[in-house]
Amino acid sequence: MPNQKQPSQPRSTEDILREMEEMARDSGSDSPAKPSGGGLKSFLDFFVKVVPDDAEEAHGEGARGEGAQGGGAPKPKSAGAPPKPAPAVGPRVGDLVAGEPAPKFEPPQTNADLSSKPLDEIYSEAGVSGSPCSVDELAKLMENPAVANQPMSVKIIAVNLALSAKGISYEAPIADAVRRDRALDAFQAMLNDRARDSEQRNLARIQLLTQETEEYLKRKQAEMDALRSEIDEAKRQSLDFSVRREAEEKRLANMIAPFLEGKPNPVTVGN
Repeated sequence: MPNQKQPSQPRSTEDILREMEEMARDSGSDSPAKPSGGGLKSFLDFFVKVVPDDAEEAHGEGARGEGAQGGGAPKPKSAGAPPKPAPAVGPRVGDLVAGEPAPKFEPPQTNADLSSKPLDEIYSEAGVSGSPCSVDELAKLMENPAVANQPMSVKIIAVNLALSAKGISYEAPIADAVRRDRALDAFQAMLNDRARDSEQRNLARIQLLTQETEEYLKRKQAEMDALRSEIDEAKRQSLDFSVRREAEEKRLANMIAPFLEGKPNPVTVGN
């Protein structure tokens, strides 16, 4: 039993890889797990260019020829030797789904808020499904406690071994990410087209309504001006008559004043 007072030794990379292989094997995969050495080598070949043995030997001989003292010139290559084929280049990321039709979304007939539509629904409508290993599953592998605190290089190697044990290529989650990105781009393009169509359609309607509003305001302004003119005319007539009334009242009062014999004049003058 290890001494608990001593700090625990960090696990080696081989222990982590072995645990990831056992985890993948116990997950129910029908494919047998590959040996650690083979899985590790296959993944390292993806990141590191392995120099063939004959190239290494040629490089060694050249180095020895250059470093030898008093030695002759290095042996020339045979003129009839065929050139070595260029190393095969793997598919580019964009080519993983190049043969698949681009997703397309039709704008809905309602004015629902599509900005908060769940991403899972967008992926489903775009047909993004059935990947042997999705990006979400890749994230779970990267967050596995066995490698969560390890350097990224160790995580990549361990995850690749887990995928290899299931018979899954590392290209599967990459292709899934590309499909999801294309679905998001297509959904954004649909929203952009929808906004542009709405702008073109509604701007014409807004312009028509603006014109109708201006004409309506002109008519109503004319009606209000007519009403104000009517008020002013009524006031003018009242004022003009008050002047005539006061003059007539004075004439009436003066005519009957001599016959009142000191009594108050019953005719009122003015207001």
